[in-house]
Order: sequence, then structure tokens, then C-alpha cells
Amino acid sequence: MYLTHGSRIRRVTGAVLVLAVMAAASSCSTESGGQAATSASSDDAVAQRATEAIEKLYGDGTFTEPASSGPKAQAGYRVALVSSGVQSPTGTAMANGAKAAAELLGWDFSVYDGKYEPSEYQEGIRQAISQNADAIWLYSIDCPLVKTALEEAKKAGIPVFSQEAADCSDVDPSQPSYYERSLEFVEGDFIAWGEALGASEATWLLSKLGSKANIIEVSNTELVITKAVHDGFQKAMEEQCPECKVTTLNIRLADFGPALEEKISTALLRNPEANGMALSYDDLLTSGGAAAVMASGRNDSIEVVSGSGYAANIELVRENKGQDAGWTYDGRYEAWSAADMINRYFAGEESVPSGVGVSMFDHDNDLPPEGEAWSTGIDYEPVFKEVWGVS
Repeated sequence: MYLTHGSRIRRVTGAVLVLAVMAAASSCSTESGGQAATSASSDDAVAQRATEAIEKLYGDGTFTEPASSGPKAQAGYRVALVSSGVQSPTGTAMANGAKAAAELLGWDFSVYDGKYEPSEYQEGIRQAISQNADAIWLYSIDCPLVKTALEEAKKAGIPVFSQEAADCSDVDPSQPSYYERSLEFVEGDFIAWGEALGASEATWLLSKLGSKANIIEVSNTELVITKAVHDGFQKAMEEQCPECKVTTLNIRLADFGPALEEKISTALLRNPEANGMALSYDDLLTSGGAAAVMASGRNDSIEVVSGSGYAANIELVRENKGQDAGWTYDGRYEAWSAADMINRYFAGEESVPSGVGVSMFDHDNDLPPEGEAWSTGIDYEPVFKEVWGVS
């Protein structure tokens, strides 16, 4: 259902994007001129260009409807989903969406909870092999973490499909590819999409702060997706405002909680003129970032952007408690798109890009009703059902 811009009803989804790279980056600080400011002046060219760009990302942003043609449901196949974890809002929404799509497609479908442990990911793949699955569907599981099990699947002749995951060849071009197909986004492959998320954070901050932006970037480059967010953020800042100042604080997964809050608090103390903060994804705020901003006494003088629209983070924005904006994510739409990718493979047809893209919300744009979180306003389910010939 479509409603007027700024008032569309949205549901709760989110994204925990947990995909390891081969090596973690070291902490760094990148600086170039620029002075602190709380907001951009009306004649600031940097702010004007950024505002024009960010306006296009409100509402559904670059999200589009799914392809309107394709193969009918290929029923009777045995499909095993191995998820990095189903306890988070993202994991739950994705698994529920996958189950709903699989039921419509007539598949014998199972879900294995990886519990965010690489050893469990491999066990899930091996269980799928032992059950003679026709396809293994991996969600948020990077190839290097499960390479041994993927080699076993390859020997067994079982195709593996990835959703939000980097293939071994993506991480190291000298390595072979183990994924039969990977979900494509509006912006391109998984890494290109992640870079677009980072660029959206930079553009939003520049729309508020312009050429006076002095930003602390809190980044966890242990993760493939958040490294992509970091790269996209840095590139966008350099392209849109080379004179702006960016100080990057690299943190680790092990820092979540009090250690993370302390590191961000220290960064705020060391950068008293900072007027903006970008964090790779929402968990960095709910696990210490927002508390650090509030404790600093600078909540009203620093603009804070993150992603991906968890219910808890939406409330931080609504209540002005340490977050001001974020990029968005719809795990259910993405799950249906991944199911369509696999269905097309079973039918012997080529994949098509999903309609999942990038959009933004903030304290003035696209906040859902209280207690809910963001989801696309695109009514995609009827489109998939018509393509699949189901109801």
C-alpha cells in the first residue's frame, strides 16, 4: 500500500550484517581542513548538493518493485536455510520471510540456526548435505568462515546460494567461488550495496553540516559488510567534501558493551569540536554508542547517523536520545527476493536483481508509528505471488 510521503506505515525489520573478512584493519585518523559547526549555512554548496541527493533517499529511496515476470513456482525441492542466527530482529524477520516464501513455492524447507558461531554454520551445511538437500541457502555467512563445509557441498553436487554474504573470491580474488548465485541489489553486488549504505550516511551528515562537517566515524572493519560501509563512507566524504575532517575510530566485536561506550566517550573527549558521528550499523548505538553520546552532554550539538532501522533505534531517533538518522532495511522483502533467485535456478532461468536498495529516515522524515520500525512501502508480495502462480 502506498501512502503520502512521510506518512507511510512501516513494519519492524532490521539487519545484523555479520560477515568476517580475512584481516581486521588497524585504527586510523584521517584529517583535512575544516572547522566545527553545528549546522550548515543556507549558502553552503556542499550542504545544498547533499540535501538534493538525500531527498531522493527518503521514502522508499532506491527500492523498486520485484521483476514482474519469471518462472512459476518450482515445487517439490528440498531447500535448507542456514542462518548466521535467528535470535536478532533481523534473523527472525528474515527466517519468517523465508519460511513464508518457501511454503508458497511448495518446497520442503528447513531452517538451521547458526547461533552466530562459525562452527555452527559448518554444522548446518553438513546437516543439509546429509539430508540430501537440493539447495543450501546461506544467510549472512561469509565463505571464508565455512570454506571446508562448502567444499564438501561442492563434492556432493549441492548448489549453495548466498544472501548478504561475500564469496571467497570476493575476499581474495585468487580463491575460487563457492556460491552458485548471490543475491543482487539495486546498487549491484553485496559489497557495492554496503558501500552505498556508507555513502548515504556521509551524504546525510553533509546535508546537515555542509563544509563545516567534523565527523567521528565509528567503524568495525572486522566485518565484510561494515568494511564496505566504511569504504563507501570514506569515498563519499572525500568526493563530496575533501576539506571536511573525518576521524575514524575502529572498534572490534569484542568491544560491544562497556568497552565500546568507553571508546566512543574517549573519542568525543578527544574531538571536542566534532559535530557529526557515523556508525556502521545500529548495534553500535544500542551497545554503547547512544549512551556515550548522551553522557557527553553533546546530544543536541552532534548529528548521529547509523543503520538499519531496528525498533529500538527508531525510538532513539524519535526521543532524541543519541541517534538522529539511519539507513533502512527490509529483511522480509530481501528473503522473498532470495527465494525467487533460487526458484529461477531450479527453473533453469537467469537471476534478476532484487528490488532491495537504499533509503534513509531521520527525525523529520519517514518515522513509522510508535513501537514500529521501518519497512518498504512497496507491496511486493502480490507481485511475487503472481509471478510464481500461487495465492
